[in-house]
Amino acid sequence: MKRLLATAALLAGLLAALVPARAEEPRGLQGSTVIVEQPGGQDLPIAVPRPKGGDAAAQEIWEVLRADLERSGFFQVIDPDAFTESPEAGIRLGEFSFEDWAVPDPVVLAKTALEASEGRVSAEVWVYDVPGARKMGAKRFTAKDSSTRRVAHEIADEIILLVTGTPGIFTTRFAAVTKASGNKEIAILDVDGHNVTPVTRNGSINLQPAWSWDGSRIAYTSYRSGNPDLFVADLVKGTVKRVSSRSGVNIGATWHPGGEILALTLSSGADTDLFAIDTAGKALGQLTKAPGIDVSPSFSADGQWIAFASERSGGLQIYVMSAQGGEARRVTFQGSHNTDPSFSPDGQTITFVGRDGNFDVFTVGVDGKGMKRLTQDQGNNEDPCFSPDGRYVAFASTRSDGGHIWMSTKDGRHQVRVTQGRGVWSNPHWSPRLDW
Repeated sequence: MKRLLATAALLAGLLAALVPARAEEPRGLQGSTVIVEQPGGQDLPIAVPRPKGGDAAAQEIWEVLRADLERSGFFQVIDPDAFTESPEAGIRLGEFSFEDWAVPDPVVLAKTALEASEGRVSAEVWVYDVPGARKMGAKRFTAKDSSTRRVAHEIADEIILLVTGTPGIFTTRFAAVTKASGNKEIAILDVDGHNVTPVTRNGSINLQPAWSWDGSRIAYTSYRSGNPDLFVADLVKGTVKRVSSRSGVNIGATWHPGGEILALTLSSGADTDLFAIDTAGKALGQLTKAPGIDVSPSFSADGQWIAFASERSGGLQIYVMSAQGGEARRVTFQGSHNTDPSFSPDGQTITFVGRDGNFDVFTVGVDGKGMKRLTQDQGNNEDPCFSPDGRYVAFASTRSDGGHIWMSTKDGRHQVRVTQGRGVWSNPHWSPRLDW
C-alpha cells in the first residue's frame, strides 16, 4: 500500500494536460440554434450542391463531403437529382432564393465555393437554416491543392458544428494495426479510411497503438527485438524510442493526460500487473498487486482514474481505480470475460469487449449501471475506443471481408465501415483533434 501511495503522489504531482485548443475563425452568425445534438437517427435532411468553381478539385471535395455527412449519422443527404435551383445561383445571402429549395425540402443547406491557384485551394462554406430562411454561419479554409480531402473533412466538421454545437470528427485520425504488407505494422489513417500513412516498417509484429493526448506521439508494442517491448514514435520529430524492454511483456500502454507518464502491463511473477513509467522508461511504481492478471489500462481524460481488466474476482472483469491510490471498484458483473476498457471523454462511460460466444462491444456507466450492447451476431468485434467528442465508438470487426475498422454511434444505432478493400485491420485507437 505504501508503494501504491508513493506512486499516486508522484502521478498527482505530474498532472498537466497537453491537449491544445484548435483556433477557430469568427463565424457568420453567433448563437445559432442547435438543431440536433446526437447522431444516429440520420433523419435531418441536408442539401449539399456541387461546389461553385474549382473544377479540378470540386468533384473530389463534393464526394468526400457528402460521404462524411452520411457517415456522421446526423443527416439524410438529399439526392442532387432532386435539386431545382439554377446552377447559376450563388452561395451567399441574396445570391439565391430559399423558395428554390421548397421541392427537395432540406432543413439544412450547405453551399460551397472553391478557388484554386498557385498550388493552393481556397474553399468557403455557407450553411443555412432553410425553414428559417437564415444563415447559420460561414467559414473559409485554405490548403495545398494536394490536401483537397482534408479541406472536405474540415467543411464537414464545420457544418456539424453549426448544426449541433460541437465539431465533427472528420479531422481526427485512427492509429491501427494493418497486415497489408504481410506483417503487423502500425499505420495512421483518416476517419474515412483514406490517407494511410505507415508508422512502422520493421517487418515484425507491432500491436496496440495508443495516441498521446496531444496527438504528437504514438506508443505501441513491438516484437522487433524478439521481446514484446514498448516503443514511442514521435510523429513531429520523426523518431522512434524504445521506452520499456523489461523481461516478459510490455504491453497495452495508455498515456496520462499530463503527457509524460504511461501506464502499461508488465510481467509480475506468474501474473501481469499495471505499472507506471515515464517516457524515458523510468519506473514510477506498481499500480496493481492482486491475484490473477491485470491488463488493458485506460486513463480517464482528467487523469484521475484508471479503468482496467482483472481476474481478481475469478473471470476477467472491468475495474476502476483512482490514479492517486485506493481500492479498485468492480464495474462489470455480467459475463465471465470482459476486457479492453476505454473511457469516454467525459469520464462517465466505459466501452469494453465482452465474450458471449463471439466477442462484442458494450458500454457501461462508471457506476456499473446502464450496460448497453453495441454489436451482436456480426462476427468478432474488439478493441473499442471513443471518439474525442464521445459521440462515437470505433472498433475492429470481422463481420465482412476479414478484419476492418468500423465506427458506431455510442448507442449502436448507426454502424459504418471505415476501411475498405481486403480486411487487414485491427487495434484501432482514435486520435484527439488534430491540426495537421
